[in-house]
Amino acid sequence: MPRFLPEPRRTALALLCTLTGVIAPAQSGPAVNAVLVRAPGTSAPYLLGAWQAGTWRPADAALAAQVGAGTYTRRTLIGTTTRVSVAVPESMGVPCEDTFQAALRPDREAQRFEVYTTAAATPPRPVTALPLTSAVYREVIRTHLLRRGVTASTVRLTALLRADLDGDGTQEVIVEASAFRERSGNFPPPTGQPGDYSVLLLRHVAAGKAVTTVLGEYIAPATPWNPDSTEPMPLATLYRVAGLADLNGDGRLELLTYGAYYEGDAFAAHEWTPGGGLTLRLETGCGV
Repeated sequence: MPRFLPEPRRTALALLCTLTGVIAPAQSGPAVNAVLVRAPGTSAPYLLGAWQAGTWRPADAALAAQVGAGTYTRRTLIGTTTRVSVAVPESMGVPCEDTFQAALRPDREAQRFEVYTTAAATPPRPVTALPLTSAVYREVIRTHLLRRGVTASTVRLTALLRADLDGDGTQEVIVEASAFRERSGNFPPPTGQPGDYSVLLLRHVAAGKAVTTVLGEYIAPATPWNPDSTEPMPLATLYRVAGLADLNGDGRLELLTYGAYYEGDAFAAHEWTPGGGLTLRLETGCGV
């Protein structure tokens, strides 16, 4: 059974803003910028991975032991930072032995996406939340859905963020929209009904023209899935922007995304450049 979202959903997934915080690593060697992330409605963040000595490190038992327990800085995407105590990340066990969570002290349920980091850093550039009533970006989603054959859906923006991701002086915009007839918290139904969708887009300007990159997309089949058929169930996936963060201190913002289906969820961190597109750097999650 897969631990993360099924292929091809994994590559578009994961979380959140830029933060600060200082912790001494449990072992000698170059300082570790450990990153933990959590979704709304959850109490214990996942260990996403780390940046150390010029290398991205995936979350595993060795990294969990190295970062240990300590005081992290927690921040939401558009919000203030707070200092929190975090326990040693521990394996979640079967069926997610390779996923590590860290208890918070004191514990509390998240109201929005949050990120925790051990590196001292400040946001290189601001992240601005744009009004969800924007007619321009509602039309962007409407046009995208029409190209995918969806004609009768309501356009519902759920996040709209603007930032200069790569430091070239121009602003990029992350556009998130979704509509499901049935949904439970972070999780969509097992499969969508006609007109259901979840779309996560990145918009940037190249040679004076707006260019759209699809970060994650689910479009429900035009015909409802028949559970009595021999066809595999088309799993619905909810894609969300979890944050924008400079995790490795290079002055560029990594793009963090989150994806969930009815039996699991995952976070991912990507680097992005206009010429090179997306490069997956860190990923973790739990699912069956």
